[in-house]
Amino acid sequence: MSKIITLIIEFLNRINKFIWKIIIFLSHFIKVEDITIDNKPTDEKYKQFKVDAPAIIEPFVKLEHKDYKQLIKDNNIKPIKRRKEININIKCPCCNAPKEYIYNNNGKQTQFECKICSHVFTNNPEKQIDVVLKCPHCRYTLNKRASREDFDVFVCKNSNCSYYLNNLATLTLTDKKKFEENPTLFKLHYVYRKFNIKLPELTKDYREFIKTPVDLSKIYSSQYVLGLCLTYHVNYGLSYRQTASILKDIHEIDISYKTVENYCKSVSPTIQALLEFYPYELSDTIAADETYIKILGKTAYIFFYFDAIKKIVTSYRVFEKRDTLSSIKAAYSTLSKYETLPESLKIISDGNPIYNVAVQYWTQNGLPFQLYQVIGLTNQDDISKEYRSQKQIIERFNRTLKYYYRPKGGFTDIDNANNYMVLFATYNNFLRPNKTLEWKTPVQLPELDNISNMPNKWIELIRLASEYAKPYTE
Repeated sequence: MSKIITLIIEFLNRINKFIWKIIIFLSHFIKVEDITIDNKPTDEKYKQFKVDAPAIIEPFVKLEHKDYKQLIKDNNIKPIKRRKEININIKCPCCNAPKEYIYNNNGKQTQFECKICSHVFTNNPEKQIDVVLKCPHCRYTLNKRASREDFDVFVCKNSNCSYYLNNLATLTLTDKKKFEENPTLFKLHYVYRKFNIKLPELTKDYREFIKTPVDLSKIYSSQYVLGLCLTYHVNYGLSYRQTASILKDIHEIDISYKTVENYCKSVSPTIQALLEFYPYELSDTIAADETYIKILGKTAYIFFYFDAIKKIVTSYRVFEKRDTLSSIKAAYSTLSKYETLPESLKIISDGNPIYNVAVQYWTQNGLPFQLYQVIGLTNQDDISKEYRSQKQIIERFNRTLKYYYRPKGGFTDIDNANNYMVLFATYNNFLRPNKTLEWKTPVQLPELDNISNMPNKWIELIRLASEYAKPYTE
């Protein structure tokens, strides 16, 4: 048996030497930088989601100086041959062409395109456009390519556009071969996203996303018991069952874990007023990041915005999706806390392109800010080198959340998750000492200075929150 093992080892050593000879031989023909040890496939689809510069918006002008008949004659345009006629009387709002020259764009007779002037329009008067979107690089009129839940996608189809030609020239030989085989893998044309998110609904929604199961004025236990529940559950990260157990074993207070849960969830809507309406003195440097939690085994996402200097949480909401609308709402939760946006306001995030979309949306709605994205784990560019320390701050805060969240093992629904995040953000901003701040809380309330224990501090925060909520509830 030992002889067989010896022969196998000797055979493997010979193979190993042979492989190294091949590697040395090939190294004369292959550059070291072309060799990659990362076997993770490149996600080519990720390259498509890129936010370009804003489009040129011009007022819509009818072609009244030329009759459509003259345009037909000059360009030798023939009527459309179709299988199914358009059964409504419709004309092009741009050149007044009749329906014989109108394409039924989506087959539903709700969107049309004029063959004469290429104008895209709808038969709904409320949705008629009064502006024209043009490419900022070649001034070519953008074509609507798709409709998403939160925005419409417009693309420049001009093959001579400088933006398209520059992107095409930067492709490597490998990428060009992929592009020829499947052009959809790469985003080369200019793309513009026109948002259809209604601002009033968005600004109303961002504070009204949590619910309460119990009226605090009708609870059977004392206020101090309520403070104990919050202290053990939030400050020390205990689950509802652990909190109920420690109340019984140490304080001889016999309440069920469900009662503890209802008490904690009931505090959230009240104390959120303090969290949202307190007049923070924020710096101009905000770090942003998203992390995940589990809701009934499914992944949900928390968008954290965090003052990198003063350690104040400004956005903390849980979303079921990590999409455009989530990013826009999370950004507004932070922007709304400034009485006046500083001109030097900068937000540091990772390379996720949905932050670029948030910048584009809020810039269009009068709340501009600068976004600096730290890419990868090493400093490959000047922005990453300058702002990585701020990005690491929000990463450490994410780990802090996981430390407190882990004993809970997830949440039963998104309302429960958001209720907890309100309590956790309140604890961080008003009650949790921070080493960087010389063991002071990020926000120092004078009302808490003479209170020696944490349960009574929670009770005082609830009282203050009810005062902050009055102007918005009366």
